[in-house]
Amino acid sequence: SPVRCRGKRRHREAHSRTRNHLQPNMESPRPPPPSSPAYDAYPSSTTIFHNSILKDPKTILYIILTISIFSLFFILSLSPSTSHSPKSRPDPFLFPTRQTHDIIFRSNTPSDPTPPSIAYLISGSKGDVGRILRLLFATFHPRNHYLLHLDLSAPQADRESLALTVQSVPIFRAAQNVDVLGKANFAYSIGSTPISSTLHGASILLRLAPNWDWFINLNAGDYPVVKQDDLLHILSFLPRDFNFVNHSSYIGWKEVRRLKPIIVDPGLYLTERTEMFYATQKRDLPNSHRLFTGSSFSILSRSFIEYCILGQS
Repeated sequence: SPVRCRGKRRHREAHSRTRNHLQPNMESPRPPPPSSPAYDAYPSSTTIFHNSILKDPKTILYIILTISIFSLFFILSLSPSTSHSPKSRPDPFLFPTRQTHDIIFRSNTPSDPTPPSIAYLISGSKGDVGRILRLLFATFHPRNHYLLHLDLSAPQADRESLALTVQSVPIFRAAQNVDVLGKANFAYSIGSTPISSTLHGASILLRLAPNWDWFINLNAGDYPVVKQDDLLHILSFLPRDFNFVNHSSYIGWKEVRRLKPIIVDPGLYLTERTEMFYATQKRDLPNSHRLFTGSSFSILSRSFIEYCILGQS
C-alpha cells in the first residue's frame, strides 16, 4: 500500500544517513596551499650569506682568528701592567738640573741660572799663528775672555800679525774680549817656565777682566770636543769654587826621573833660548806635604787663581 511503501522508504533513508554518519571519511586529504612562488624563487640575502659562510672553511677560520686577536687585546688592555722594570736614574753630575743641584749642594738658585764666564789662555810657539786662530774660533763665546800668547821662539812679526788678525775680525772687535800678550817669555816643556807662563797669563786676565769664573790653559795643538754653549750650560749649575784637576798620588817611576833631578831652566833668567841642563845633585822628597801628579789640563776657579797669585782666598 502507499502508506506502507512510504514508511519503508523513510526507514531506508534514515538508515543510510546513520551509516554515512558512522562511516569514516575515506576521501584523500586536502593538500596544503602552495607556498608563494616569489619566496621560493628568490631567497633572502641573509640565507645566501649564511650558506656561503658554512660552505667556505677559510672564511670561518679567518673570523675565528680575528675574534681571538681582538679578545686578547681587550684582555691585555684591562689587565694592569706590573712587569715594567724601574728605569735607572742618570748620574746627576753628568746631567745636572736645578732639582739635582738643590739636592746635591742644598743651595737656592734661581730658575734660570746665569751662565758663567771662562778665561782662556791660549799659548803657542813659532809657526802656531794659524793653529791659535783655529782654536780661538772653536772656543769663542762673547761671555768669555781670551789671552793669546806666542813665546819668544816666535818672531815679532808673527805676534803683530796675530794682533792685526784679531782686530780685523768683526765679532772680536765688537765683543772686545780677545787680547794678545805683548811681553812674551819662553816656555820649556819639562821645565818650570810653563808654570811661570801660566801664572803670568792668569794674573793679566785678572786685571783685564774682573768678572770671569773659571780659568783654562790651552796649547795651540789642543782642540775642544764640547761646544761652548754646552760647557757654559753645564757649569752654570755648579758652584763657582769647583776645580777640575786630574791628579793621582801614585808617582812610581816619576820619583826618580822627574822629582829628584834638579833641572836648571834658562827661560827664567835668559832672554835667548838655550838648552836646559841637569845638576849633578839629587833633591830629597819633601816630608811636610804629599806630592801628586796628573794631566796639565785643568779648569781652575777664580778664587784658586787669586790664592795662587795674590796669596789670599
